[in-house]
Amino acid sequence: MIAVLVSFFLVPKATPMTAAILAIAFLTYGVYDHYQLFASEYKLSTWQEGLKIYAPFIMVGMIIMYSIYGMIAFFTGGAVPVPSMPDMSSMPTMSNIPSLNQLSNQMTNTFTNVANSIGNATSNMLSNNKGNNSSSFKNSITNFANNLGNSLGFNNNENKLSRSAAEVI
Repeated sequence: MIAVLVSFFLVPKATPMTAAILAIAFLTYGVYDHYQLFASEYKLSTWQEGLKIYAPFIMVGMIIMYSIYGMIAFFTGGAVPVPSMPDMSSMPTMSNIPSLNQLSNQMTNTFTNVANSIGNATSNMLSNNKGNNSSSFKNSITNFANNLGNSLGFNNNENKLSRSAAEVI
């Protein structure tokens, strides 16, 4: 209960310096208490005796690694390479964008043409009786695809395709 009260009321008001000082104090107390509790085990422990001969080499190796890191950071200036921004003069201009009224009219015309194409394709499929249904279906789909392409602005082979998708099928 006391830990909850401390966590919610005192800790948010503490500065980072206060937190660092308290952390060092609690860590020191924890290490001291642990050593007092397990003092006999520390005195009787012998497994680390063989590692004592490697301690100087480990320290010298760490100092060399830190020195190399420091020299690299010193001579590179510690700067992070940042890629350059692209030239803004090569960006497209905004003058080619149509107005909102032009877009609205174009969309209305497109949707009207699509609806008419769907209606025509449906009536063509339903008007043919049992004879030659597959060819009339193909012609209806081809007409629908062509009308849809024309209404979306893909007329006069602007898309550089020689056949429509329906002709391929």
